[in-house]
Amino acid sequence: MLVQKKLSVKCTCVFRRCLTTLRAPQKGDLVVMAMSGGVDSSVSAALLKKQGYHVRGIYMRNWDTSDEKGVCTSREDWQDVQKVCQRLEIDCEHVDFVKEYWNDVFEKTLDDYARGLTPNPDIACNSFIKFGALLDRIPEDAWFATGHYCRSVNGRLLRGRERNKDQSYYLSSVPEEALSRTIFPLGEVESKSTVKQLAQELGLHNIASKKESMGICFVGQRRRFAEFLEQYIDQPPGPVVNLDNGQLIGQHQGLFGYTIGQASRICHGSDKWFVAQKIMSENKLVCVAGSNHPALFHNGCIARDWIWIHHDPPKGFDGSMLVDAQIRYRQSPEKAILSLQPDGQYSVRFMNPIRAIARGQQVVVWDQDWCLGGGVIDQVL
Repeated sequence: MLVQKKLSVKCTCVFRRCLTTLRAPQKGDLVVMAMSGGVDSSVSAALLKKQGYHVRGIYMRNWDTSDEKGVCTSREDWQDVQKVCQRLEIDCEHVDFVKEYWNDVFEKTLDDYARGLTPNPDIACNSFIKFGALLDRIPEDAWFATGHYCRSVNGRLLRGRERNKDQSYYLSSVPEEALSRTIFPLGEVESKSTVKQLAQELGLHNIASKKESMGICFVGQRRRFAEFLEQYIDQPPGPVVNLDNGQLIGQHQGLFGYTIGQASRICHGSDKWFVAQKIMSENKLVCVAGSNHPALFHNGCIARDWIWIHHDPPKGFDGSMLVDAQIRYRQSPEKAILSLQPDGQYSVRFMNPIRAIARGQQVVVWDQDWCLGGGVIDQVL
């Protein structure tokens, strides 16, 4: 077979090192690989096949591209998936979760933004769609695989070796049962450049040079998020005031378009203004001058809807513990005390003040590399 011959010729030391890190049950087992058309899932599929698994690709469409005036790249991504699978000589399948995504992710995201929150639809998508509806479509005796940069050992979700790309934050609401069926071929890879190198060696030159997707599919990368939300959320303009003296400094165009800690795009004087508060009852945006204003820093938060990946706290948890915590994906881990509150919610109190904590964000905690779970920020302390 052409592909097998090419893989054997191109199996460099880097390639072999990645292959030996995979930990799956038996050679020949069926592994269903979630494919996006990008380099990560494409290389993952190749690694799995080389390891001896019976690999089948699956591509999920979550958004109706006709609603996005052609901005969303799902059609092109599906074509790329087909080309990769053809080269690897594996079957691939297209599944449609537009309805499920709308009901379980998109509508809730809109509701949260309308209430002044800052939700994370990617976490919800992983929980409800990729490791929910999609995993339910996979045969019970098959393994599931994704291109996430993280590791799963006996159902424990661990950070990926590539710390700059570690994506365990996005999987913090995925239960142990789903993780125990999942293989993360890129979990031990130490750099994104290694993945691109492997893609080149496999002859996937177009995929290797494909620009990494950084936007949410239903928004597209050519549009500002606020412009997209305007189609679905009706919020009137309102006043923008200076937190320090209450002075009116401008007018906002709908509170949903502003995020705590980000630049407000308000022009007033020579200062650059940053969002400090959104007062929904008054339709008022409160800003401060400068990105390091003290009002942008807080000591912690209270989280609702807490999810332990293993359903229960770790063994030895007596109501509080020292953890590493993050309130956003790219944030460096910060030491914090996690404590159970009398009402069943959890508080996360950081050792050092954290910038731009916002209601609706996901706070996630780790015990060293082990991701324990997280919850939705309900109060800022």
